[in-house]
This record gives sequence, structure tokens and C-alpha cells, in this order.
Amino acid sequence: MAALARERGAMSWRALGVLFAVALLALLLDAFGPGRHAPPPSAGVAGQLLLPQMASDNARVTRIEVQPAHAPGVSLLRGTRGWWVQQLGAPADAELVQTWLTRLARARILAAKTRLPSRYALLDVADPGQPGAGLALQLSGSLAWPQVLIGRYDARQQGTFVRLRGHRQSLLVAGDLAPPSRAVDWMQHPLLSLPASAVLQIDLISPRGARFLLDRSLDGAPRVVTAPRGLRQPLARGALLLGIFDGLDYSGVYARVATPPQALRLRALLSDGSLLTLSAWRGRDGHALGNLSIQAPVGGLPPEAAAGLARTAARVQAHTWQLVPGIWSLLRDALDAKDTRPRTAPPLTMPPAASGRASVQAALRPPPTAAAWAALRGAP
Repeated sequence: MAALARERGAMSWRALGVLFAVALLALLLDAFGPGRHAPPPSAGVAGQLLLPQMASDNARVTRIEVQPAHAPGVSLLRGTRGWWVQQLGAPADAELVQTWLTRLARARILAAKTRLPSRYALLDVADPGQPGAGLALQLSGSLAWPQVLIGRYDARQQGTFVRLRGHRQSLLVAGDLAPPSRAVDWMQHPLLSLPASAVLQIDLISPRGARFLLDRSLDGAPRVVTAPRGLRQPLARGALLLGIFDGLDYSGVYARVATPPQALRLRALLSDGSLLTLSAWRGRDGHALGNLSIQAPVGGLPPEAAAGLARTAARVQAHTWQLVPGIWSLLRDALDAKDTRPRTAPPLTMPPAASGRASVQAALRPPPTAAAWAALRGAP
């Protein structure tokens, strides 16, 4: 009997050994077998929306906070006047904000990436304040959204690395998901967009008395009335000045300051009788700064056009603008000559809408309509 028991015990141990070996083999095959050693990293998440809470209605978002790793943050607020750039006290480009929110709401995951915190820096998705941190995005509103850590864009994979803060899993999301990181980039651009054909007369004056005066003949061709002596190619420079408001843009926004005495002053008479004035000067940091003002014509405008002009005037007069490179050079070079003493010329005035040479020329080309003033992208 004892021998039989010993034999049964040995068989039990052998059976257990076989079962253990089978189980170990199964684990090894599962881990290292064909097609199993590199499981698809996107398994379970590919194709899913990054923020499904936004899919139904992104109008629930009432605040957007963008915090770059090494720059001041930006806050956008949705109010009764539309989207507002809090840091600048200025309206945001509503179309830009809505387009970006729609892109974010539709963003889909391409693949899951690393879960190792030590590798987050490689994708720029580390927590804010940590090495390898990218841009932190926080949405607020009627729903609670996780903070989205937006890393670098991978052009080869056509996707952006992101991670939801508090989650270990990093992700590759389709498209370029990075929002504008500067407050000024959320605003409306360009500042003005008036075709050169809408400008009848340009009068540019320096504080030293140099003057460049250009108008249009009855056939609409530009002609130089006054230019500094020795100025090269005055007509070509005048043509550039006529188009200065066709895409007049800016790269910075400041609280409105008084125009300094050293500013150059350009006045543009438009074909509807409106008068645009641009005062430009160099700031202490060397950047070109400008103040703008718009005066309505003496004879007035149709109600819709007048409302569009008033909105545009309020927007451009609200700030002092850092002008994009090239505008200062254009103004300065038009007054740069060996002898800057001006020739005698009549002053630029704003004639009544029903009389004067400007009215004759206005009849040759239609004045800006209500739609044209609306195209100046007035504040919402």
C-alpha cells in the first residue's frame, strides 16, 4: 500500500509539472509568438474622438486658456459681444475661434503612444513646469474637460502628440492641434483691407516738413503732385503708398497712446469721401508703431455703410498697433531724398460729397459699399 501511495504521489507531481510547463509555454507564446511580440499600439483607441464631450455641441465652451511652456498665457472668454481676448481687452476673431474649436472637437486618435513618464519629454507632453512640457490647454464651460497637454507635431505621421493630464497614456492625434499661443494671433487680421482703387489721394508729411502728395487724374491714373526733391522713382513709390491699406497688418497690440511729435502722418482720401489717417513712429525698442483714425465724409453715408465704417473706426482707434515690418520703410523711403524741402502744394481737405474733384473721381469708380466696409472685418 505504501508503495502504491508513493507512486501516486510521484504521478501527481509529474502531472503538476506538466501543467506548469504547458502554462509557461502558453505565456511565452502569447508574449513572443508570431504577431504578438509587437501588439498594435493603437489597439482600442484608434479612431476614437480625443474629446467626445465636444462632439455634440462645442458652444458649451465659454473659456479657453492656452499656456505655453515658456511664454505668457492667453485667455479667451465668450460673452454677449462674442469671443474676447482677455489680456488685450480686444475682440477675438470669432471665425478663427470657431474654426479651431471645430477642429478640436473632430480630432481623432491615430495611435496610443508611451505610458512611461520618463519618455513624455520626447513628445513634449510632460506635466506643466516639468522638463519636456509643451502647451497646456484648458477648456471651461457647462461641462468639465480635462486639461490637454499638446506636444510636438510629427509631419511624417501627420499628427500631434497629446496627453490628457492625469492619464498615463499619451496619444497621437490626427492633424496639427496646437492653438495660437500669442494673444495677438487670436485677433482679427489684417487690421485693414482696402483696395488701392478706393484711395483717391495720399498725403504723407514728416515732422520736418517733407511732403509727398499723390492723387488721381480724371482717368484714375495716379500722379505725383508734390515729392521731395531728389526722390527716386516717385510715381512707383506713390503706387505703393496707394496700396498701403490693402492688407495693413500688425504684430502687436498696445493700449492707445498719444501720437508723438516725431511721427510721420499719412492721410488717405477715399472715393466715398472718408478720410483715413495713419500716424507712424519708431518706439524705443525700434518697432514701428501706429495710430489710426477714420473720419466719415461730410455728406454722410448710407445707413448700412455708415454702421460698418463706425464699427471699423472703433476697432482701429482702440489701440496703438505694432505695424508689420515694411510699412515703416515704405513711409520713410517716400520722404527720403537729398533735399527734403517740400514744394508748394494745396493741403489735403475733405471736400463735400457733392462737389469738388474728389466727387468727380468718385463717379469714375464706385465708392466702398456697405459690403466693402463690412469686409474691413469690423468687431462683432
